[in-house]
Amino acid sequence: MEMIDRYLQAVRFWLPKKQQDDIIAELSEDLRAQLEERESALGRPLTDADVEALLRQRGSPILVASGYLPQRSLIGPLLFPLYLFVLKIVTACVIGAIGLSWIVAIATHAFSSVSSHQHFSYNGVSWGTLWTAWFSSAAMVTLIFAILERTQARTRILESWNPRKLPPLRHPHLIPRSSSAIELGVNLCVVVWWGLNMPSPLTLHFGSLSVALSAAWVWFFWGILLLTLGSAGLSLANLLRPWWTTARTAFRIALDLAGGLFFCWLTKAHIVTDIHWPGAPPEHAAAVVSGVNTWLDRMFPVAVAITVIILATNIYRLIRLRRKPRAQPMQPAAV
Repeated sequence: MEMIDRYLQAVRFWLPKKQQDDIIAELSEDLRAQLEERESALGRPLTDADVEALLRQRGSPILVASGYLPQRSLIGPLLFPLYLFVLKIVTACVIGAIGLSWIVAIATHAFSSVSSHQHFSYNGVSWGTLWTAWFSSAAMVTLIFAILERTQARTRILESWNPRKLPPLRHPHLIPRSSSAIELGVNLCVVVWWGLNMPSPLTLHFGSLSVALSAAWVWFFWGILLLTLGSAGLSLANLLRPWWTTARTAFRIALDLAGGLFFCWLTKAHIVTDIHWPGAPPEHAAAVVSGVNTWLDRMFPVAVAITVIILATNIYRLIRLRRKPRAQPMQPAAV
């Protein structure tokens, strides 16, 4: 039944990754046996109301998942999965905020004349700010859950749930058609803009501003054009057949790897050779060229990090596609 599958999916969410398959298989067999016993006792197939009563008797998904987790002292096993989930969200928000400010600071300092000592000192302040912000946020979250653990609010939170309001079933390899359509539209717009606004491979014009590029730009120009066309083709395939396959995931990895290498190479290629605008003093234009190339050079670690994150996400998807499931908890009511 679909309600059972949704219940198992909700329990799986709160379980550790390495134990999910084994625990869900065990819980699925237990629920299946209870369903059969209830049907035998009633002498008829179970209705949705019967299944809802069975699940309510079993307990909320987070409560069931906590029974398979080790005991904790400060935060008990009932609230620990929710505490860990909230702590992960807070950590991601803190790292994202500090990381964004760090990138903006690098871009701002790229055009300023700061010494290496000042640059490393600024990075030290950033890491100190990150640690302080995370520690304060984690301490606040821990304090809130420690208070909940020792009050009756914990019982009310865990018992006030409705099996009919469980999240809908999610197929791990399904691709929303809306996201594929958006990706296709964006890629086609990029192809059109790239072809119309970059007609000259070595000189870019932005009004009265002219930017001269090195000969290496030609490779980047055609490379990005071909990669965008390939990404548009993949989006079209995902729109027509909205689920990930091994071949399409491997193609996605190849596109991401090529695009990441292009951008990492661009940061080190010193691609800008001259900038000219009306009335620009030569020394000022030379300083701007040096600043642009310096800023790109400092963005190299960021480009590498982004490339690694994107590749890791798609490689993990490929591993999940090739991995054979240990056990199917229950077949969905309808596919």
